[in-house]
Amino acid sequence: YTKPANDNDWYVKYSINIKYGLDHCSDRSVAFHYIKGDLMKKMHAILYGHCPAPLHIKHSEGHPKKDVRNVSKDSNKVSLRKDRILLRPENLEMVSKISPVSLDYQDFTGGHLDHPHLGARDANGEIPYIHDAYALHNQHPEFPSNEFASGCKHDGDYRMLTQKVFVDQEAHLLAEKERGSRVKLFCTVYTIEANHGRLQSILETWGPKCDGFMVASTKTDPNLNTVEILHEGPEEYNNIWQKVRSIWSYVYDNYYEDFDYFHIGGDDLYLLVENLRLYLESDEIQAAQNGGKKPDPDNAQNQTPLFLGRRFAEQGNMERIFNSGGSGYTINKAALKVLVESFQTCNPHRHTFAEDVMVAACFRQKGIVPYDTKDDAGGERYMPFAPAHHLAYTKPANDNDWYVKYSINIKYGLDHCSDRSVAFHYIKGDLMKKMHAILYGHCPAPLHIKHSEGHP
Repeated sequence: YTKPANDNDWYVKYSINIKYGLDHCSDRSVAFHYIKGDLMKKMHAILYGHCPAPLHIKHSEGHPKKDVRNVSKDSNKVSLRKDRILLRPENLEMVSKISPVSLDYQDFTGGHLDHPHLGARDANGEIPYIHDAYALHNQHPEFPSNEFASGCKHDGDYRMLTQKVFVDQEAHLLAEKERGSRVKLFCTVYTIEANHGRLQSILETWGPKCDGFMVASTKTDPNLNTVEILHEGPEEYNNIWQKVRSIWSYVYDNYYEDFDYFHIGGDDLYLLVENLRLYLESDEIQAAQNGGKKPDPDNAQNQTPLFLGRRFAEQGNMERIFNSGGSGYTINKAALKVLVESFQTCNPHRHTFAEDVMVAACFRQKGIVPYDTKDDAGGERYMPFAPAHHLAYTKPANDNDWYVKYSINIKYGLDHCSDRSVAFHYIKGDLMKKMHAILYGHCPAPLHIKHSEGHP
């Protein structure tokens, strides 16, 4: 149908801002009229794959995409495409400039004679020690759900986690059922012995959901999954960079070949593991780590390094973007290999608390910059603060606030967080348990209200 030369056509007169041809119908249309008999059967046969049909060309986003009618869920949406996935232009440009890396393991230890490859001590102080990465996943304490039987306080954290952020259990269960295997995630938390009391909340909530889990600390205790990893210099806040260098080296030396992705953060981190795994399995991320193209099974031993997290511009300088260490950052195998190799020459003896800035500097030397992990609505996935803080925070009248200076195109209130957020920071003890109770249905809550689509 095309618009007639005159306006006497009743359809033109009655219609409201319509388009014509292929652009008229939504690619996810729900109903048609004047469909009888053979035509109804024919339509059904085409739509449900009962007769040969050309690949569907999708025009609604301004560029054609093939649709093989093989529906799969990722962390953002239902994906109907298995051809090249178009990343956001800035992300596509970024990954296309990064040289792929061979995933073959390469020994950087130098015989384990010096930092950051000295390894770890066991509970008796003996070297070497290799932690059982699967211990928590295979056997873990139960979450004390009875503590929340009477409900949860209806505050800002509660509102953000019931009106916006949720764990996408539907997509998670579908992936568990339909995928031959899931990506394997190794999670690392760093702390000190004095803060071991914080760990129980992690062990009871998100920790066991990681395939591999370890706490890098100053004392090895298998019951807490803590490991004393040796590092250069004193154990102090102003030397976290040296601690993190040794942590990543230990992870690479012992677990590189067993896992696909690696996440690190402090002991006040809360991770939404199902959402993170779905994001890592998404068409977008799988394409990104193949230079922006559909993954090639024949080239699986080469991978584009990915550095995922909450991007900050150091002092507002867009040439010095780093991923905030607060809620942690996630790297793939190629990035882990590049990072550990860089430790030989990248600030090897510097003592500083700014480990996240240092990690970004090492990656930058190799041409790798943080990937923009916002969702399609502009919501952030990795949060530097607790849910209530992001809900209540508004841009101050002046620009002296460090958060405004460091942040990159953020939104405010409910719109700040992605509905499928993956990490929050400054989450300790009771708040961690409360968040877990809300997200996993252990305390009475109103029906989830989804704001990310622009309507409550």
